[in-house]
Amino acid sequence: MFFLGTLAAIAFYVQGQSTLEDRESERKVVTILADEPVDAPPLPLPWKDRLDVSAATLVPILGSPDPNTSGAPTATPAGAVQTRIDAQEALYVQDLNDGHRILLTLDPVLQDSALTIFRNREVPYAGAVMIDLRDNAVLVLAGHSTMDPAVDPLEIVGTAWAPAASIFKLVTTAALLDSGAATPATKACFSGGLHGIEDRDLRDDPARDKRCETLSSAVAHSHNLVIGKLALKHLDQDTLTGMSRSLLFETEIPFEFNIERSPAHIPDAPTERAKVAAGFWNVDLSPIHAALMTAIFARGGMHQPPHIIARVIAPDGTDLTPPLPTASRAIAQDVADAVGLMMQSTTLEGTARSSFRDRHGVPYIRGVTVSGKTGSLTGRREPFFNYNWFVGFAPAERPEVAFAVLLANEPKWRIKAHYAGRRLIELYLERREAIARARDVLVTPQGLSAPVRDPSGAIVRNATEAANDRSNSPGGDAATADADPSTIDPPESPLPPLPPPPGALPKRPEPS
Repeated sequence: MFFLGTLAAIAFYVQGQSTLEDRESERKVVTILADEPVDAPPLPLPWKDRLDVSAATLVPILGSPDPNTSGAPTATPAGAVQTRIDAQEALYVQDLNDGHRILLTLDPVLQDSALTIFRNREVPYAGAVMIDLRDNAVLVLAGHSTMDPAVDPLEIVGTAWAPAASIFKLVTTAALLDSGAATPATKACFSGGLHGIEDRDLRDDPARDKRCETLSSAVAHSHNLVIGKLALKHLDQDTLTGMSRSLLFETEIPFEFNIERSPAHIPDAPTERAKVAAGFWNVDLSPIHAALMTAIFARGGMHQPPHIIARVIAPDGTDLTPPLPTASRAIAQDVADAVGLMMQSTTLEGTARSSFRDRHGVPYIRGVTVSGKTGSLTGRREPFFNYNWFVGFAPAERPEVAFAVLLANEPKWRIKAHYAGRRLIELYLERREAIARARDVLVTPQGLSAPVRDPSGAIVRNATEAANDRSNSPGGDAATADADPSTIDPPESPLPPLPPPPGALPKRPEPS
């Protein structure tokens, strides 16, 4: 009874008191500002969640110099070999059932060529990505599997399903340069370490360490112990982790499709960290991330998220094209430039030399140097694929494209990644003018329109004007002019520079 009486007394007392809300409401008129209006969330884009590369078809470009591209569009999916429309002067367009039209940045010739290489060589799993360094527009987004034809191609290029292997040496090299602990000429002496790294190999032993190589040579020839020893001496966990994140590991990468985060688990234990720094396990990578990482080196340390949408129009022709992603600085320009310069030696004399020069030293690609990096690592469990990488950019002196090729080969392989990478670069160099012209193409409710150019490549008039000239000339066909799908004049602005101008340099620590 005493407990119940006490509880009743407390309840009576509480009911007689004003609450915090009561007191605040009494003061509200004089102490609280009026609520500011909250902006309504933007309306969802009517086409965004329906973007589907496999549903895109080839559409000929009106005004292209190739007359064979005229005629009605034929449904030719981006993952299939085109039959009727000449892919040389056509682009991929996805038509939605409500009238929206989406023009993709993919180059049909390069896209189909990558898939054809993988099919012909019967690669179990393969992915290739190539991006235009003007604004990181995606030119190739090719995923293929001979072993599992039903696999989603976007999973192959957007999922971090393979170990980064020696591609991670680029991260370690950038961290060594950025910290001031090493230069391209810094040497380390070693023995062994060609296939794996044992703890004892990381310890200096003058009696055994008879071979010495520079950091630059270690990048070109993928010397595990040079990278591992330099990392052991100079890179702590935070420094290597920080550089890996600057180069997009453990980072969300904005894109029209999902890109899985590439995990990078940097151990605290020094010897284990040195092995990871050299490319042994704990780090996985997706092909599109690999291409974007090399793009950072190619663009002087600048990062710009990729995009695959060139233009979008509504059913009434209204332009709904989203703005380009904003570029930002990822690493210091001098670091990016130094790593890119070291990557040139990979194709000139290093691990990719056989695909870029014949046995007499004659280059297969005349007049163009490619900056690259190879990586290879055999899986730890069945089916024991050999994960084979080649990433890079070209031309090395004035980069235009960055790329990544990843193959999962069985023990008996038919192709290496650096061969496929070289073929894509050769095809790009043949297509570079057509790709540049495609950036001017406009999409309308009726078709694609390109400006007319003179032999030098300069824009002289758009396709509408050319059609009107034909209709007004003697013998001109007015009906043909009325059917001209071009209704919007293309801009006559020059292409953005290559590469984009770098931003402000981050502050770097002084060498100790």
